[in-house]
Amino acid sequence: MVLLDEDEEAEQQAFLSGPPPLGPGAPPLEGLLSYGRARHAFVPDHHGLLADAGRDRQTRFTEPFRLHDAHVRKLLQSAGTTGDLAAQAAALTALLEADDLEHRLADGATLDQLADACEGVAVKPCRR
Repeated sequence: MVLLDEDEEAEQQAFLSGPPPLGPGAPPLEGLLSYGRARHAFVPDHHGLLADAGRDRQTRFTEPFRLHDAHVRKLLQSAGTTGDLAAQAAALTALLEADDLEHRLADGATLDQLADACEGVAVKPCRR
């Protein structure tokens, strides 16, 4: 878990205070799409640890999971998205969960295909 903590912290720093488009300063939709691409790159490399942490109720609804959800919700709000932002953020972050990505990759999808699909879902509420 220490390796995951260190890598997760580095990823968080990139989207919380790094340069745009992943970090602050990019237009919200661009930041959201950049975040999704970065997470698609991160999750498969850490699948085992993330999957274990995601299944544990003690960690699933705590940091860092909540930070990712809050970040996506903030980007959706900044992009002018209306409606239930919590539900929309949960739907988007569900597409980035370790077990879901692993299953879809095993079914033959590529990371680029999965990232493109996630972007398609992310763009819709932001372009109303």
